[in-house]
Amino acid sequence: MEQDKIVLNRVVTPQGELQLQKWAGPDEKNQPVYEIIFNGVFLMASYNRVSERALASLAIEPLASQRQDLRILIGGLGIGYTLRAALDCDGVQAVDVVEIEEYIIRWARGFFSELNGSACSDPRVHLINMDLGDYILKVDKTYDAVILDVDNGPTWLALESNQRLYERTALAKIKALLRHGGVFVVWAAQECAAFQKRLGEVFGRAELIMVHDTDRPGRPTEYFIYRARPPENHQDTRKTSISSPDGALKGRQSQ
Repeated sequence: MEQDKIVLNRVVTPQGELQLQKWAGPDEKNQPVYEIIFNGVFLMASYNRVSERALASLAIEPLASQRQDLRILIGGLGIGYTLRAALDCDGVQAVDVVEIEEYIIRWARGFFSELNGSACSDPRVHLINMDLGDYILKVDKTYDAVILDVDNGPTWLALESNQRLYERTALAKIKALLRHGGVFVVWAAQECAAFQKRLGEVFGRAELIMVHDTDRPGRPTEYFIYRARPPENHQDTRKTSISSPDGALKGRQSQ
C-alpha cells in the first residue's frame, strides 16, 4: 500500500522547484524514508542506498591498494550515501562534493545526517555549491576518481544544461582531471550505446556494469553504472554484470 507523504520543505531555486517529502511511516529497516521531487518529477530517495554506495566502491576499490592519499570528486550530493561510502573506503584522504542545489546540501547536513552517518561533517569533505559543468572546466586539481550522479544518466537529465557533461569536451576534461590510473563512473537508469561508445573513444577503456535490484514495491529491476579508465596498454570496452555480497548492487529508482 502506498505510504502517506508529509511535505517537509518546498522551495523554488534558480533551477526550479525542489520538494522534500517524508513517508508517514518507516521502511522495512525501521529507518525514515525521504524523497526529493524536482519540478514535479521524482529525483531521488533514501531507499536507494545500495546503488549510491556501490557507485563509490566501484570507483575507489580498484585504487585502494595502490595508494593511501586518494582524492575523490563527487558530482551530486543527494542523500549523502555515495559520500559516506567514499569516506569508508581505504586510502581516501579528501573528497570534494559539487552540488548545485544549496537546499540539498542543507538537507544532507540535517534531515539525512542520521542516514549518511554525518558524512558532511567529516573533516576530509569539502562541499562546493556550484554547477558541476562549470566546476570541471575551471578546477586545476587532479583526482583519483570522479563520480558523476547528477542525473538519471545521459538519457534522463535533471537539467537540460547537464547534457554537456556527457559530451566529448566535458569527458575529455574529466579524463584530464584524473591522476595516473584514475577511474570515472556514471550512474544511469538506462543503457545508452552512444554514450558508452563515446566513453570508450575518449578514455580508451570503458565498461557498462548491470546492477540487479528490486524497486520500492519489490519488483526486480536493473540499472547501470558506466566505468571508464585510461588504458595502460590496451583498450577494454565491454558490458558486464555484477552482484554485491548481500544480493545485488542497487540502482536508484526512477519513476
